Amino acid sequence: MKIFISLMLVILMFSSCRQAPYHAFPWKPYSKQAVEESVAHHKPVVIDFWAQWCPNCHELDRSVFSRPDVQAKLAGVTALRMDVTNQDDPAVQRMIDKYSIEGVPTIVFLNSRGKEINNARIIGVVSPQEFLQALALSDIFK
Repeated sequence: MKIFISLMLVILMFSSCRQAPYHAFPWKPYSKQAVEESVAHHKPVVIDFWAQWCPNCHELDRSVFSRPDVQAKLAGVTALRMDVTNQDDPAVQRMIDKYSIEGVPTIVFLNSRGKEINNARIIGVVSPQEFLQALALSDIFK
């Protein structure tokens, strides 16, 4: 009986540690062509620099990018994700150098002319409110 109770406690402990499911935001993979098309249509761009091994990147997905209010705001821009998991890849390294990425997660905001918005960059984990504020305070929708 002790073994059964111990086993049940272990199962209960592990089941309570599981994360609740979330509705992932449908990021498009980064490409130069996607940015050029966005600029041609006068649409701002948000680039999420992300890596598989990055726990903070996954935290942003769960706590910020899964929220309906954030997803509604991102629907008004070209939302791209640059996967920098393999930093040995020359294409990845070029993007890291081009945008001076020092760590992930990093979110870069480009205006409708394709220029990075000064002081709007987000580095690390932020709250949904901080992310929405960064969108509102930047001139991304102008």
